[in-house]
Amino acid sequence: MSGIFYTQRLAMTSRMGMAEHKAEVYIPELQIFANILLSHYRTTTPNNFNPRQESWAEAFIVTPQTPPVPLTGGMGPAFLQRDPTVYLKTDQLTFYLQVSNGGGGLPGNPNLEASASAVCVIYDYSPSPTLDMASVVQQLDLAVYAEDGTVVATHQSVRLAGGREFDEDETRERVLADAYAMRERKQGSLRVSTLGYGQMPVHTDFRVDPSTGQAEPLSGQASGENLVRP
Repeated sequence: MSGIFYTQRLAMTSRMGMAEHKAEVYIPELQIFANILLSHYRTTTPNNFNPRQESWAEAFIVTPQTPPVPLTGGMGPAFLQRDPTVYLKTDQLTFYLQVSNGGGGLPGNPNLEASASAVCVIYDYSPSPTLDMASVVQQLDLAVYAEDGTVVATHQSVRLAGGREFDEDETRERVLADAYAMRERKQGSLRVSTLGYGQMPVHTDFRVDPSTGQAEPLSGQASGENLVRP
């Protein structure tokens, strides 16, 4: 017998290169089964754009047992395994949703937008599984954004009851460093904002007001969008 004891929805939009939503979950050490499902994908194509741009979205899980491969050229670490499903004994796992719009278009041409969402679930497969949803006892929601408020990465660290406590200051520094490596941006061009519980919009795209560090939901969709539902 198994029981669902944690689930979460991830969402991300990319307007320039790759953007990422990452959910880091700290749990009691358990035998678990976890999966992440790409549930929605959309591209918004302007009237004049670079037809060579290839947009994509990918959802996968990384655990402490997943071996990273350091890459050169400021690209940050890659992972040997990009598994949407894991079955193992662990006390930590991270869900990734990565979205790319293919980078910049031709000079003078607007970029297409790419957005996606995913649902992640953790099942307790221990001999006496938890059959109720676990309570969250520590949570940190972060948004990394550029000078104009465009969000390039979002991060959520969650500790469930019985999980080990995480260092919030270290997490902020690591998330910002990862965003620089992923986007190949010059130092000082990105900022990280800590959002209060429930302040990160989950059903709509958003930006961060650079003057306040607060999230501002964006509404409305451009014409010419293509909907793809895996």
